Amino acid sequence: MSKIDNEYLIHILKEMCHRVNADYAQIDFFEHNWFLTHEWNASEEEDFKSWIVDYLYENKDARNYLMRFPRKNKKDLKKLADEFVFNYGWKTKLAATT
Repeated sequence: MSKIDNEYLIHILKEMCHRVNADYAQIDFFEHNWFLTHEWNASEEEDFKSWIVDYLYENKDARNYLMRFPRKNKKDLKKLADEFVFNYGWKTKLAATT
């Protein structure tokens, strides 16, 4: 299993795992479609995106690492969080219809 070597990305992935009770150490983030192994609901996904925005807003070094043009602007940070979750977020549970 390959290793992720950036502390900011590790912090984000650990938080993402924590949200679904997944063991970070057991997930191979280099495996094809690793993000399909767990799921969360839309509310949990939105809460995680808000967490990313707050984390990056407060952490200049993380912004510098994760953003091509790092700006401390909530609109830009929200866009990055949306893109991150779209590309790497857990699959989303479909809402039950009654």
